[in-house]
Amino acid sequence: MENDSAKRLRDYLAPASWRTMLGFILLAASVIAFVVGIPLMSKEGDPSKAIEFYPAEKEMKNKYVYLDVTGLTDAVASRDTEMWYVAVDREMYGYVVKMPTSQFLSMKDHNDWWYSDEEYDIAPTRIYGMPNKITDELADVIADVFDYGSKEEARDVFGIYYLDCTESPYGTISGILMFLGFILLLTSLVLLIMNGSRNSAVKRCIKRLDTLGLTAAAAEQLDSPLNEIIGDDVTRISPDFIYCRRQGTVLALSDILWLYGHIQRYNGAIVAQTLRAGTKANKEQIVCQTEKGLGTEAFDQIMQILSARNPDLLLGYSLENLNAYGDMVKAEKARSQS
Repeated sequence: MENDSAKRLRDYLAPASWRTMLGFILLAASVIAFVVGIPLMSKEGDPSKAIEFYPAEKEMKNKYVYLDVTGLTDAVASRDTEMWYVAVDREMYGYVVKMPTSQFLSMKDHNDWWYSDEEYDIAPTRIYGMPNKITDELADVIADVFDYGSKEEARDVFGIYYLDCTESPYGTISGILMFLGFILLLTSLVLLIMNGSRNSAVKRCIKRLDTLGLTAAAAEQLDSPLNEIIGDDVTRISPDFIYCRRQGTVLALSDILWLYGHIQRYNGAIVAQTLRAGTKANKEQIVCQTEKGLGTEAFDQIMQILSARNPDLLLGYSLENLNAYGDMVKAEKARSQS
């Protein structure tokens, strides 16, 4: 069972319980968003609510529409696995449509009719989808395929929208839910990982203090009037200990042999700056990390305070200090075994 001193330190250093609860709530919310959003990706609209597709009318935006197709060309434009075709109705008006390959193959009779030299009637097939704007790139391709002078002329013929059979009225809702689910999932994981890392740091530090027999002293000095307050009470330095609440760190000053700043980069950009300590147990411990209220200038202040209290403290990262730290750890180990 955890003693009162350890509990007092944990209550101060560990993240608030509501943070962990919030992480699980956000995780559950992300699962709900995915569970609801994923089925909507493939859910088709209600045919009875579809309206006839008029590609030149701006009112078509965000409407579920249908088109009765009699003729269908081969693909006139493509991008990766996406295919665009031109369809005609009974009046031979042309429409740009986007459809999956499986749907195109199911309309082989309409494709054959378009390229046939014979004249024969064919029953139209109704297709459904959502209007999307014909981009400049797509308009240029269509103009080139049908020998129009410009993309403006192509839009005059085919309108400003194409019929996208790969989308349904639920596509936008599904996209929003999937995006929201991803954001919630990412936020929850970051929160839970940070909380887990902080709790692990608290556990390691208290275990080390227990080994040194200094847990009670660390708890007693937590609110000492002699404490040095660094930043917006992000870090405290008591006569014998250093506490960093947001990192979940408490270290005995007598246990620190080496102190140095560490910069972590990703693709050349700085992603984290930490102050690290090498202890007598041959363990490197993150003391604190730059954040709001604790900039890199605070690292210098902390190092100055600790070096004033321990003139033998190694400061800064260098090969010389790395080797010196190794020698000091060996000396401590030999002393403890003697």
